[in-house]
Amino acid sequence: MADSESQLDRGAERLRVGIVGAAGYTGAELVRLVYGHPKLELTCVFARERAGQTLAQALPATAGVPRLGDLVLETFDPSDARRMRERCDVAFLGLPHEASGPAADALLTAGLVVVDLSAAFRLKDAASYEPWYGHRHATALAQQAVYGLAELHRAELCGARLIATPGCHVTSALLPLAPLLRPRASGDALLIERDGIVIDTKTGVSGAGRSPSPSTHFAEVAEGARPYKVAGTHRHTPEIEQELSAVAGASVRVLLTPHLVPMTRGLLATCYARARPGTTAAA
Repeated sequence: MADSESQLDRGAERLRVGIVGAAGYTGAELVRLVYGHPKLELTCVFARERAGQTLAQALPATAGVPRLGDLVLETFDPSDARRMRERCDVAFLGLPHEASGPAADALLTAGLVVVDLSAAFRLKDAASYEPWYGHRHATALAQQAVYGLAELHRAELCGARLIATPGCHVTSALLPLAPLLRPRASGDALLIERDGIVIDTKTGVSGAGRSPSPSTHFAEVAEGARPYKVAGTHRHTPEIEQELSAVAGASVRVLLTPHLVPMTRGLLATCYARARPGTTAAA
């Protein structure tokens, strides 16, 4: 990404962006963000089920938007990576976890910068990944990937060629907890204990994706709230522990329970931890 970054710094021509999985909820948000960015240009979009449709047909909000609504959704195949390199500099991947490995490998080999939206490259340890996701870990690529939370990895992200975007529940937990677990410059102890951390999240229904399912049907979700993947069984747990352990410099364990609430989007995390002896509100 060094070349791409230098282009941005010089104020040169905009980076060309391709989005694989542009027709889903995440893809729609990416389309909006890329289109509104002064240094990015959306040049190609891909989707499996809606291939052949214009972006305006798949995402009606783009209808009539110059250089956007008329883009045609194409079928993506990793074997087309070299041809894709002729059309874009950066590829965002909104693929299933197990499909991201081969796709990212091909795109990186072709010379693109890859920003992956799945969990394929977030966890560094195969032993932590495979029991949670049920397929083989892309170990070599995961070791190359930079975790995409700028608040924790800003320096590493400069020049990165493969970026693993954080999970939603993970981001909501890391932002409040990491500062409390980071050793202070004065050499004082951490502000909270590394054990006994509880994370309670409330999430909107769009997090489940665009494809309908019985558990996200309006009649099932409206006027109520329910926990799911209770008491540490959600697959974002090892991701949270990996990043907090890196911040603290020692093992951190958490108890995460998410709740589905009747709103379209958004996520609220309430995190509980025990203050270490001597910790004050001012600290």
